[in-house]
Amino acid sequence: MQSGEGYLLAIDIGSTTTRCILFDLEGRSVAEAYREPKVHHPRANWAEIDPEDWWDATVAVIREALQRAGVSGQEILGVGFCGLQHVLVPVDSEGRSLARAMLWMDQRCQPQVAWLAGEHRELVEEMLGQEWALSTTPSAPKLRWIVENEAQLVHRTHKFLLVKDFIRFRLSGTVATDPYDAAGTGLFDWRAGEWSHRMLELIGVPGDKMPPVQDPTRVVGGVTEEAALATELAPGTPVVVGGGDVLCTCTGANALSLGRACLYLGTAAWVSVPGVSGSILGATATTGASLRWLGELLERRDPLPVKKVAKRPRRSDSAPPHGSLYTALLREAESVPPGSRGLIFLPHLMGERSPQQDPAAKGVLFGLTLAHGRGEVVRAVLEGCALQLRRILESSESAEIEEMVAVGGGAKGTLWLDILADVLDVKLLVPRVLEAGALGAAIFAGVRLGLYSSVQETAGTLVQIVDRHKPDGAWKDFYGKLYSIFLDLEDGVAPLYRRVPVQE
Repeated sequence: MQSGEGYLLAIDIGSTTTRCILFDLEGRSVAEAYREPKVHHPRANWAEIDPEDWWDATVAVIREALQRAGVSGQEILGVGFCGLQHVLVPVDSEGRSLARAMLWMDQRCQPQVAWLAGEHRELVEEMLGQEWALSTTPSAPKLRWIVENEAQLVHRTHKFLLVKDFIRFRLSGTVATDPYDAAGTGLFDWRAGEWSHRMLELIGVPGDKMPPVQDPTRVVGGVTEEAALATELAPGTPVVVGGGDVLCTCTGANALSLGRACLYLGTAAWVSVPGVSGSILGATATTGASLRWLGELLERRDPLPVKKVAKRPRRSDSAPPHGSLYTALLREAESVPPGSRGLIFLPHLMGERSPQQDPAAKGVLFGLTLAHGRGEVVRAVLEGCALQLRRILESSESAEIEEMVAVGGGAKGTLWLDILADVLDVKLLVPRVLEAGALGAAIFAGVRLGLYSSVQETAGTLVQIVDRHKPDGAWKDFYGKLYSIFLDLEDGVAPLYRRVPVQE
């Protein structure tokens, strides 16, 4: 790693948060800022965002982070990107979005999944070799929904871009994606290293509407004059392709080179577990989103306003990043004993992804009495999300996990980490930088710019473990019994999910 002055700027676009972090060359967060673009739910199980809100948020967080750090655009050595996967943005030739983008949690494409799974299962499995492709999560069935319901949009679209690639197009005028993000669409042939022409033909979208695939560390251009005026970055600042959130997060958690497990706690949660044939990935549908939903519900007002992040946050500033309401709720939950006094929560607020994909799954709060208050409900949500993650871990064929790196916004709250350690019966390692996706994006940029020697070596140097949460053996049997009831409850209510009448 070279010494010297200057900073790397990382743009991290999540399902509900757009974040910018400035890192010095030692991997320390110098300043950060974030915004929360509005998620629209025009119908039950629909979830979409106006891509222009992503761009407006990106401009705002870049300017704010620079101002907070007292850094000029000329001091930024390069820009890296990390983005949520499975989401396609239709754009015209100028990079303007043409419609709202369906988030990965959007369930409207269930008929298209049934069509793929019924009539074309062999082709999907032959081309992609991944069972998860036959679910509502990846982009392929969502794109087919657009073909069937909004054919003119397909005709008008110049390119379908992943979210980070849409933002990079607006920032630098370059069109590209990386193979890992491309794979998340369900339209990419890993064996050939290119878009699957057979899958695109099946879906009904010409191949030239997809972006070229490049290495995540490749410099594809520089900040344009127009974008420089908007963001206060210097024109020509190098811009790197970047990667999807899983790749960047595992890199920024140093979970790739060591082969250690990684637990990401964000809007959803996912676990990357070392296996015999590589990483086994399991993901929830709504983890942090469950707590956010509860907080907004209890406060009875519109989504919480963005709270600015301190320039140099201390480890003691451990409250989740959604303001004083969340801090108060978690404080109430701390006084509630394990088990939430008989409350059990099934965290399926937008269907479920793992260990069995079920778009019809619903959230359930079981055991309510007049004696329960906010603290019990909050703790039940935290425990329910942890129990669902235990299901995912136990469904994998990996060796027994003794420790994993915990990252993401949910890792800022000590109560949730303590619950997770007890429920999962694993040691949780907390790194200095919790926004590991942003750090991974910065590492990719720094390697290509010659500031670092290699991705793995740099991650091993920059990622520092600063806290550990060990399971309390006194609660192992108790949570084992609670988990058994959790599974029985799931089995009991699952047949009812599709029977509930819903009127739009």
